[in-house]
Formats: sequence, structure tokens, C-alpha cells
Amino acid sequence: MIERLQQLADMAQGFAPPEAISEDDFGFSLDVNGDLLSFFSPGGISAACYCRAKVAALGGQKCPGAFAEAALNGNFFWRGTRGAVLSLNTTENSIYLTDRFDEGAFEDEEAFRDYINGFLRTLFDWQERLDSYIAGKEVAK
Repeated sequence: MIERLQQLADMAQGFAPPEAISEDDFGFSLDVNGDLLSFFSPGGISAACYCRAKVAALGGQKCPGAFAEAALNGNFFWRGTRGAVLSLNTTENSIYLTDRFDEGAFEDEEAFRDYINGFLRTLFDWQERLDSYIAGKEVAK
């Protein structure tokens, strides 16, 4: 794991229980009440780090057209994702939310915790939207 991701994993230990954090060669994962946030740097490129979480598995259902349109609109200039990107993993038939941040993005534990809380707010918003679209409920725009 690159040095910066190790520092972030150490910061997470300041506010998360030890069993919520797991590390590997690519980065670390943080389990927040069942939502797994993965922090990694592809290919060990230290200047670019990512946070990724599964919004939801679609199961046997295909992504409903209305939700796909909402996701594309959310990705447009990141206006509905607070800078992150929604994507479809076709192998898993799951929707993911991914955010990129620079190596020096968080100066201390509090800044990192604030980032995680903001990412989780965006994740929860899209989980709720996807649940509503799949269930056929009307979603306020």
C-alpha cells in the first residue's frame, strides 16, 4: 500500500473500530454500518487516490431507464454526485459511486472524517434514489 493510503488508514483508526478497517496491497477498506468504502490507488500512482462504494446490486433487474437518466444527469458536471462519479459494473450488475482525491487532500483526521461523512451522504442519497426507482416509487426531482 502506498504511504499516503497507509496514513489515511491510520487516521481512520482514530474514529472507527479496528474490525471496521481491513488493509491489502492496494489500499484499505472501511466498513461503515455495512457500507464498504474502498480507498485505493490504481497501479500505485501516489498522486491519485480513490474512494469507491457500491450503491446497490441490481440483482436480476436491469437498470431502469428513469434511474439511468437520473444517474447520467447526476454525473453531468458532478452536480448530483458532489464530485464523484456513478458507474455500472456490468459483471456484477451493480451501481458504484467513485470519487478521486489528491494525495494531500486531508491534513488531519477531522478533515478525513468530514470527507467520509460527505461521501456517505452522497452514497445514501443514491441508494435511496435507486431503491425508489427499482420499487417503481415516484421520486422527487
